[in-house]
Amino acid sequence: MSIAIGALVAAKELDRENLAILKQLGFESIGITFWETLGETDLLALAKLVEKADMQVSALSVWGNPLANSTTAEGWRTLIEHASQFGSPFVTGFAGRVPNTSVEESLPAWKDLFSDLLERAHQHDCKGLLMENCRIGDVWKRGKWNIAINDDAWKLLFTTLDDEKLGLEWEPCHQVEALVEPIAQLGRWIHKIKHIHGKDAHVDWAQLSTYGLYAKQKAITTTLPGFGDTDWRALCAFLTRTAYQGSIDVETEGSSFFDDLETKAQALSYLKTCRS
Repeated sequence: MSIAIGALVAAKELDRENLAILKQLGFESIGITFWETLGETDLLALAKLVEKADMQVSALSVWGNPLANSTTAEGWRTLIEHASQFGSPFVTGFAGRVPNTSVEESLPAWKDLFSDLLERAHQHDCKGLLMENCRIGDVWKRGKWNIAINDDAWKLLFTTLDDEKLGLEWEPCHQVEALVEPIAQLGRWIHKIKHIHGKDAHVDWAQLSTYGLYAKQKAITTTLPGFGDTDWRALCAFLTRTAYQGSIDVETEGSSFFDDLETKAQALSYLKTCRS
């Protein structure tokens, strides 16, 4: 079975017309996302809409800090309980962080919350819970959003909670931004990586060597696959060799996935070429 190439789309943008556009363009799956809260979303109606469009749902995601925002934590619980209505995709989001504390200092609160979430995942036969690796500016000693930011943090997290349903949602963009070789990291963590975001980054090495990481001029920019530094052909070949069962869902930073669809279509075509 080949790797599905999909789209990461906000739930508020999913209607019959936009789902038809995704199908027409050739996207094979969707990751459905929420920011901090599920709001008043009727999940059953959304599930029926997506099913009628014959789109595979790869992940249900709520982005926010579940250790500081009770609404985000409740969003995790609700998505776990309703995942079966969407064909039992992964439920994903940030691991969270106790604001302005280190990774280690946030571990007890993270363990309390995710022990509960994992228990619910087993009760509701949820496929798994995945922590996204975006750091949103967080570093080891302090931050506001997420402690699942690098290899050392992942080792701590999976040592703290050893559960088959706990894994990673990963994308090479954040590794390129951190000057980590993404495919090497993928190799170290493929046993835990179950869902991949199709986003990349490009390093302007001349500018970086002149101005450094923290200058006004950004030396690293985010891109879609095909426009950045990651060798997606090698990445897809590695996933195929290791019998990866998840999808790669194209992620954009814009306010709407449906802006500049031509560029998204180019990324989709590129990933399909790499897959083959």
